[in-house]
Amino acid sequence: MATVTPIYFNPRFSFRRAYLTGFVGSVGVTNMTIVGSFLEFDYLFPLIHCSLKLESVFQPPSSNNYTLDHVFDFASSVVTISGVPADVGVGVKFVAMATEQTWRIQVLATLAIDESQRVDLIPLSGYWRAG
Repeated sequence: MATVTPIYFNPRFSFRRAYLTGFVGSVGVTNMTIVGSFLEFDYLFPLIHCSLKLESVFQPPSSNNYTLDHVFDFASSVVTISGVPADVGVGVKFVAMATEQTWRIQVLATLAIDESQRVDLIPLSGYWRAG
């Protein structure tokens, strides 16, 4: 079975889930969406498809604190190249957005950020940043 290995670009500090707006892609990422409990996106479409499993405790809105290594279940994630599962490393980084006053987790963080590729998590109702 192919392995998806995380590459963390931030120290593993904790952040409050309610502060996080969602995810942001990198240059070359398209079709970013959340399907069930997976963050799905393509890179260099149609060549590479990423299906990153979100940890079950992280996805629901909460005021709990997490570190980057508790966002994704990489053992249950799959990346395919031309439809074939592949052993890859996926960079992730906690970032502040330049175009909005929010924080997101960037995927494929070895590349430059592309703020047009975003997907939101459900916000915690009544929390300070919720609309």
